[in-house]
Amino acid sequence: MKRITVGLLSAALGGSLLLGASPASAQRASLSVHIDSVNPNPVVVTEGHDTNVTVEVRTTEATRVELRLRPAVNTLAAQDAPEAKLFHEGDLWRFSTRFDSDDIEGRWLAIADAYDKDGKKLTDQVNFSVKHEQARKAETRIASFRVSPTAVRKGRSVYFTGRLEVRDRRHWAGVRNEEVGIYFRTRGSSAWKWVASTDTGWRGQFRTKARATRDGEYRAVFEGDRRLDDSTSRSVRVRVWGGGWHR
Repeated sequence: MKRITVGLLSAALGGSLLLGASPASAQRASLSVHIDSVNPNPVVVTEGHDTNVTVEVRTTEATRVELRLRPAVNTLAAQDAPEAKLFHEGDLWRFSTRFDSDDIEGRWLAIADAYDKDGKKLTDQVNFSVKHEQARKAETRIASFRVSPTAVRKGRSVYFTGRLEVRDRRHWAGVRNEEVGIYFRTRGSSAWKWVASTDTGWRGQFRTKARATRDGEYRAVFEGDRRLDDSTSRSVRVRVWGGGWHR
């Protein structure tokens, strides 16, 4: 359960309130509590990111307020919230906390407990919802994919170069430290088989090699991750001749 606790107001603050009271205030208002808002509602979270949530509570005669946030249906998935930030002015108590993708999707409750100086407690609660949203992945492409040579004796090396790029608004930029795989498809076959892998370097450039075994096509594949979408290069045909293995 997300539980946000605010301690008793200081004696100095309480004293100043008493000193400023007029005789007409001898008949003090009774304790009350009301949750004004949960913002945003719904709380939309995406993987790898936090969403800030603010809960505003109005009270009269309260010296302490506790706020609990929990799923409307009891579950073991509820977790304690990070320490909340508090803004307090007059009858307004504003709590701030964070939600992430570990917080379950669905209907939640915000429960505010207000206490007066005598320990009397009143409670108010409201519903809000949490939604999980799939993070939009950045578009990628494999540019300038080249295979050399395109005609080679069996057993000799075939070399592959290219560049992994990500779209940055209107431009494409190289991506470092990402794995690119090289796949081969024999002529007449529909199945692609892995033959080599390498990591991208400066400006997204990559370079690797594999042994030529038979006629077919090569292509480079980036499988993507939680931030970047996958991409596949164009296919390049290579003709292989001769028999035996050569150094």
